[in-house]
Amino acid sequence: MFGLFNKSKDNQKEKEKPRQEAFPEWYAELQESQQRWFTFLEKLEEKMEELATASIPELKQILQEDEDLYKRTFHRVYSGVMGQLNNIREKARNTYEEKISSIYYDLDSRISVLDNNHNLLSDFRSACSDRHEEFDNKYDYWRKQIDKTQERDLEIEYQKILDEYETIKNKFNCTQCGGNIEIEKIFLIETYISCPYCKTQNTFAPSTQARNLQNIARGLAEQRTAHLYEEFEIENNKERELYHQRHELSLSKIHESDKKILSEIQAKMDELEEQRQFVIKNAPKLHQTYLRAMYDEWNKITPDLKDHNEKMYQNQLQYL
Repeated sequence: MFGLFNKSKDNQKEKEKPRQEAFPEWYAELQESQQRWFTFLEKLEEKMEELATASIPELKQILQEDEDLYKRTFHRVYSGVMGQLNNIREKARNTYEEKISSIYYDLDSRISVLDNNHNLLSDFRSACSDRHEEFDNKYDYWRKQIDKTQERDLEIEYQKILDEYETIKNKFNCTQCGGNIEIEKIFLIETYISCPYCKTQNTFAPSTQARNLQNIARGLAEQRTAHLYEEFEIENNKERELYHQRHELSLSKIHESDKKILSEIQAKMDELEEQRQFVIKNAPKLHQTYLRAMYDEWNKITPDLKDHNEKMYQNQLQYL
């Protein structure tokens, strides 16, 4: 990949330079491998950024223009982009194993940990590993940015349904007497509507767009209440953070003998536990607040489904 790890004649002169006596003979090769690794990752990061910045606007456009209910064209293109991104990550992983880990383990098997120069080998591995982690963080960033293109703006789709309803609600006529029949609401399924003049039962078939309302209703309600879910998530994650902080303090007591320091550690542990218990009780309350708000929005969007939705809401409350 990129030929960055292929030794060439151009590097021969560099290798033939006299090495400083302070370093072992293998150190120059280690430095060269580290530099090649860093350059290699920079090239991969450039490819990731180019791929993402070119794909993101295209994916957003395809999603908005894809008339297919299941957005199959979008998902096909999206899968292709994610496949390319994952291939870049795999190249980094494979190269790390082949070019960095192999060198490290080869030298580690021949150099004693008691050797004064072993720290050079450890530093090499740490530097290359840290750089790999930095690359992975950038991969995660771009993956999330691409992943966000799946988030449809359901308000736009909902408004199209409302606009369509306003257009057709007074344009339906009785098949028997020709009298005008007002469509009083957005119907999700084919429905019989009685003519107010001759009482004939007329079949009204909603459009594909109107039928799709029941498919986007929950997603739209979730988008409208996302801020409440985020508040719950933040609070819920605090419990794990507080637990780990307390656990680390607990471990620090093992080799501590000073009673004053032990007392201070215990006081801090008690404080963290008090905060943790509050979070344990508060997180479910925030979750319930979110659920109630989300289901209220859902019921506003599709009032015909309210009875069904309320049963779902009550079932979810049992697991809080």
